[in-house]
Amino acid sequence: MENKDEEIQTEQNNEPEAPEKMETPETPEEEPTKPEALEESKPDTEPTPPEKPEKKPPSKFVRFLIKVGIGLGIVVVIFFAGFLTDHFTRYRPLADTLDQTQAEFDQAKQDLSDLQDENDALTSANTTAEEKIAELEQELESAQANALFYQVLVDANTAQLELFLEDIESAQAALTETQTNLEELLPFITEVDTDLARSLPNRLDLIISGLVRDPETARIDLSLLTKDLLELEPLLTGK
Repeated sequence: MENKDEEIQTEQNNEPEAPEKMETPETPEEEPTKPEALEESKPDTEPTPPEKPEKKPPSKFVRFLIKVGIGLGIVVVIFFAGFLTDHFTRYRPLADTLDQTQAEFDQAKQDLSDLQDENDALTSANTTAEEKIAELEQELESAQANALFYQVLVDANTAQLELFLEDIESAQAALTETQTNLEELLPFITEVDTDLARSLPNRLDLIISGLVRDPETARIDLSLLTKDLLELEPLLTGK
């Protein structure tokens, strides 16, 4: 008991003494404030939004996935950059060359078409010219046939006249070139009358060989030769 009383007394001695009251100057009493002023002075008591929970830092696995994604993105960007670079350095020039080659091919095709048109025009003109040449050759052959025909006819009439005048030598001279002319005329005569083509040379041979031996018979044969030639005239000359 004595120990307890001593502890209580020790605690009381250890308690600090109360400080003395300090005198404060009197302040004038404040005027009572109006309710309106009190209302204005009240702070706005709006409800504060709830605090957002703090975001937790991503785990190591998530950070690893993010790094992998970034690395893959960089790889994809590098790949596409390399693809575009390769495209513009290799395939683009090839495409330009192909376009140029295609343009040259189209131009060559157009030139070939123009040449084909010119060739067709020249072929048509050549065909027309060949037809004209063939026509002219036919006209020339016809003119030659006419010349040969009239030459043979003149020779026969001249020889017949010389025999009528009893000039055997002049008659022979008139028939000197007749056989040659008649041979050249035979192809044209064959086209219109094959019988006369065979008989006329034989008759001319008899006339020439009989001028000296039998002038009268030769004159008669000349008349028959002239008659056959006159029958051929419309067939050979078209008159």
